[in-house]
Amino acid sequence: MQAEIPGVSRLSPFRYSGPMTQPAQSSVDPRRPAGVTFIGVLAYIGGIFDIIGGSMLLVIATGAALVANPLPGGLLTAITIIVSGVIVLIVAGGLLRGSRVSRLIFTIVRGISIVSQILAITTGGVGLFVGIISVLISAIVLSWLWTPRANAYFSRR
Repeated sequence: MQAEIPGVSRLSPFRYSGPMTQPAQSSVDPRRPAGVTFIGVLAYIGGIFDIIGGSMLLVIATGAALVANPLPGGLLTAITIIVSGVIVLIVAGGLLRGSRVSRLIFTIVRGISIVSQILAITTGGVGLFVGIISVLISAIVLSWLWTPRANAYFSRR
């Protein structure tokens, strides 16, 4: 037996067929791709380690400066590492939020890293095996940021 709805007669062409359904959703998955999450989390960890390491170097550099200043560039290096760690945290947060600017910055930095790793391999600055592994890891990480799902995720932001 069909439910009676006040104001709608049995002869009416408008019959109750159950609760209204939601409009069709886009075929794009709104969730963040796992590769983007993995890269963002690793970047956060790297940024935290940069800040910790830079802070430790800052303590050592300022302590050494008080004694005899054997680390003249230590203070500048420590500050540079801390600032780069903060920038990495900002970019990592942007990646996790779907920021296209953060993805572009990350891509440029990884691209520069790949070029410098290839130069290091060709000039003998790094072992062949280690250099090839570094280039492959960077290429894989970049590919995760440019998959169709990642493109969809970043395009909505």
